[in-house]
Amino acid sequence: MKTQIGYRIIKVQYPILTQKGVLKMTFLSPNDPRFQADSDAVSIQNAINAAEEGDIRTVCIPRICARTGKPEWIIDKSILLPSNITVLLDDCHLILKAGVYENIFRNKNLYTDIDIKPEGKQSGIRIIGMGDAILDGGEGNDLTESTSLKDGRPSIRFNNFILLHNVDNYVIENISCVNMRWWAINQICCTHGRLENIRFFNGKFIANQDGIDFRIGCSNIYVNNITGRCGDDVIALSAFAGSKECERFLVEGMQPDIHDMTITNVCAHTHYALVAMRNTDGAKIYRIFIENIRDSGGEYGPFCCVRIGENLYYRDRTSILGETYDIHVKGVYSMTLCTVMLGGALKDSHISDVYANGSSMSAISTYSLNKYLERQKKIAWGGATLENVVFDNIHYNGTAGHCDKEWMNEPGTPYSGCALDFRRMREEDFFKNVVFRDIFAREGAELCIACDKIKPDIRN
Repeated sequence: MKTQIGYRIIKVQYPILTQKGVLKMTFLSPNDPRFQADSDAVSIQNAINAAEEGDIRTVCIPRICARTGKPEWIIDKSILLPSNITVLLDDCHLILKAGVYENIFRNKNLYTDIDIKPEGKQSGIRIIGMGDAILDGGEGNDLTESTSLKDGRPSIRFNNFILLHNVDNYVIENISCVNMRWWAINQICCTHGRLENIRFFNGKFIANQDGIDFRIGCSNIYVNNITGRCGDDVIALSAFAGSKECERFLVEGMQPDIHDMTITNVCAHTHYALVAMRNTDGAKIYRIFIENIRDSGGEYGPFCCVRIGENLYYRDRTSILGETYDIHVKGVYSMTLCTVMLGGALKDSHISDVYANGSSMSAISTYSLNKYLERQKKIAWGGATLENVVFDNIHYNGTAGHCDKEWMNEPGTPYSGCALDFRRMREEDFFKNVVFRDIFAREGAELCIACDKIKPDIRN
């Protein structure tokens, strides 16, 4: 990389191969003396503001911060991104300052008087890492879900590394997120996005360290090649129509539904799910394609690799038949606990090529706690209603190594594992036009264990 310091700007020329040859691009840099300020974050913001006002719409953050001479940038204030901006993270390390309540990146219109209006929509935001680009939560702060909006603290959303709201046509690519303070990447009412080559390492375990969250109103987004370790869900799709978040952030004219999403090639481990889909109080989740989801093994071990629905997180009711549909899951590989977990209601869907190995209890399951959960102040149930759903090529080779965990098995009840576990169902649950083809279980395990009201149609 060649850097030329001119009178007005720093021009950084980076060769990029195209089909027609080499294209040279020009960038602004926060190391330009005109942009340097008393803090690293303000220096970066000054460069971004200059890009917004000029013809050069790309800012490159290099490895070395010229202001300090160190290979790190300390972020003490959220960096606000306008539309049509590209931020290149060139082998750099951005660290949130200890104790601050700030995002690393946030779109500019959020928390303004137009943020939920159609005219507040932003587009063309791109955060692209090159080399080993790292977003780091550092030593953290005292902001948690229990302290959020208390004693002068802001919302827990200020602990997101990247927070995007009402943004269209965006890219987040090739970055590592480490020492997460809460969810690393949070998107609300965002559309037509691409997230690719994202790596996580949660560091010290704290509550709810999700990797990537899609909240109400997200659609038409492609996610690929997600790796590493999180403390909670690695990728979560959460359409909660009865939430305060929906009341505050749902964009005018939008539905709270999440739809038309593709998630491929996830190889990670965590405490909860690798990919989780949840919708309640009338919000829908539909046209979701998920492929090649793998438990990478590690000290945590996910509760499940893929979760479709959960009888929790509702205000008035869980999802009903017709609100979660057209879900396609192919290629799920577990090493522990459950593999594919079902809850709520699922329709017109296909789940195939599921392999439960290691200490896993089952390949497909509706088993969950039936009890009042004090933290959520809600009753949780196991069980799911299914209609027009096909399961095929399901393999169980696990050892059922978690029979002492009450969320996996009735205490003291013998259990040797099974491919299909429908022991827990709600009174209103039923199966209609549900087909199971090519179901396999190791010797000594059952193909299916179900409660009396469910008689699965297994065609081997």
